[in-house]
Amino acid sequence: MSSWVELFGKIYPYVEEIRAKEAWEFAKKGEIVLLDVREDHEIARFGKCQGAVHVPLYMIRHKANRAGPHFDPALDPAKTFAVYCETGDNALQAARIMMKLGYEDVYNMGSFREWLNARLPVEK
Repeated sequence: MSSWVELFGKIYPYVEEIRAKEAWEFAKKGEIVLLDVREDHEIARFGKCQGAVHVPLYMIRHKANRAGPHFDPALDPAKTFAVYCETGDNALQAARIMMKLGYEDVYNMGSFREWLNARLPVEK
């Protein structure tokens, strides 16, 4: 029988965090994929991180499932991902979904606001 800690860990896997500046340094070298899980209207307002792949949270389960008919090759499980959203909550949820689908290198970058505050490049 599993302890409640083990059970909780299976339901809510631990996701390491990465800061926006560090994620940008890795992204510039092609070592990490920036993944924006915000809604279209949020991106239309403020843009997104330069070079980021956009998959709204509600589509992650479908687009990240390699065995499914809607798999997006940009979400290759062999790659490393830094997931972000508007406030950080949806990024964590998306990262956990990806981990449950077998992704091993997924980081929670958290909030797009941190990216903006760091004055990192944005694209519309």
